[in-house]
Amino acid sequence: MLPMLSISEMLSRTARDRPDKEAIVDRGLRVSFSELAERSTRIARFLRSRGIEKGMRVGVYSSKCAAEADVIFALAKAGCIMVHINPSFRDAKLQHVIEETEPSAFFFHPGKSAAVERAQQRGILPPLLICLGKTADCSEPSTAVELEAALEQGHGSAWADTPGSSEGEEPAAILYTSGTTASSKGIIVTHRILSESTLVSAHVLRNAASDRLISVTPFSFDGALSQLFTATLAGATLVLQGSHFPKDVVTTMVSEEITGFHAVPSFWRMMLDQYPSFAGCEFPHLRYLSLIGEVFPEAELMRLKQILGKTDFYMMYGTTEAFRSTCLAPADFARKPRSAGKPLPGVKIEIVDEEGHSCPTGRIGEIVHSGAFVSPGYWKRNGDATFRRDGVHTGDLGRLDEDGFLYFAGRKDAMIKRLGYQVYPEEIEACLETIDGVSMAAVVCAPDRGSGPRIHAFLVPAVSSGLSPDVVMKRCRASLPHYMIPDELTFRFALPTTATGKVDRSRLLAAGEVRP
Repeated sequence: MLPMLSISEMLSRTARDRPDKEAIVDRGLRVSFSELAERSTRIARFLRSRGIEKGMRVGVYSSKCAAEADVIFALAKAGCIMVHINPSFRDAKLQHVIEETEPSAFFFHPGKSAAVERAQQRGILPPLLICLGKTADCSEPSTAVELEAALEQGHGSAWADTPGSSEGEEPAAILYTSGTTASSKGIIVTHRILSESTLVSAHVLRNAASDRLISVTPFSFDGALSQLFTATLAGATLVLQGSHFPKDVVTTMVSEEITGFHAVPSFWRMMLDQYPSFAGCEFPHLRYLSLIGEVFPEAELMRLKQILGKTDFYMMYGTTEAFRSTCLAPADFARKPRSAGKPLPGVKIEIVDEEGHSCPTGRIGEIVHSGAFVSPGYWKRNGDATFRRDGVHTGDLGRLDEDGFLYFAGRKDAMIKRLGYQVYPEEIEACLETIDGVSMAAVVCAPDRGSGPRIHAFLVPAVSSGLSPDVVMKRCRASLPHYMIPDELTFRFALPTTATGKVDRSRLLAAGEVRP
């Protein structure tokens, strides 16, 4: 077990050692570590003055901005439990999270004021509301305290940390999954998990004060939080990227001399597909990419590697329930590019079958994570089958090779049982994406209404490809076994994605385009 170093202690140390170093870049705003430390301490003092004590839950509902980072560290200093709400959540999901966690205070971005106003009218919000901007910018009249006013009220003679440190096993945050309203679950993350995962991540990625990391996903996701904390620990700079338009991302990468980039494969596939000029860009400062969350088709992965040249690739696997699981080091990338690597220090990975027995080498089964970084469970959902004595049953499928390297195969709940066979959508997608003219593919299963499940493939044709359904089906019949051949094809301009950039198959199902 690693020595405990809290998130607030990480900030205090870096602010002491590198007070004038850039901590956060948010468009034209540049915040130093000393400014971040001072502002977060003032917010923590303000919360204490309003009766918000250690262990209380506090909601954060915001688009990514520098003020949001102030609040994240303030809650760590005050010993509060951060309930970070995905900014893409709308009324129903927002209400679900608020009613389940019952926050004692609530921070929100002015851009979320309409949803906050509706929640306030339903009587589900606490009295203490803090707007991360000007209340005059809100879409509705607001009774919230402006953050700058809170900073003034929290002003003191010194900016030493407030006494709110917490024990390692106490909850530090509740992060909600992005399932349906009913299935969205709050994952409890302890102070020890944040501490140990930050220390390990910074070590594995060799983060240093010279790094400049770009942040593209909301802080409500564990990957974005991990970036914020590893940057703070290392004294590196975190550049907040608001726009996801490829040209804007490339502009930031070049102008801010980005050295590290964490994203899901779908993000880079979108970059390759929608911004042809990307292949001609040069990124001399880009030291590494860390990739997590999905299968990355090998042909596209190798194309990206060719474009980025000497940039190191770290292929990772993890879930919020277990935060970080495995990593493929750059030294192993050339010989095992499709692998998600070996377990991180303190982590054990096992592959089990439907009965919970260990699978032999090479056989696909459910990934079970035990050891370090395991959440105590879901908020108010004791006894969930995900958390068992032998570890976190992730719901993900994978296999281990003879060297102990993990290969991610997809989601267990996405697996299609057809004609007695287990069909993995990712295998069909991999075949489809080798067809000339197919840019991206997603495969879903229509409900079984008695005649058996039907496989529906959604394809994004490359520009001016002239791709036809007949060509696609001919290739499928030549390359796939009969039970994996799609029953239906739909061409689309783009595939829906989640807030982290993963392909959102549930939205394809919900859109009514999949017929039984």
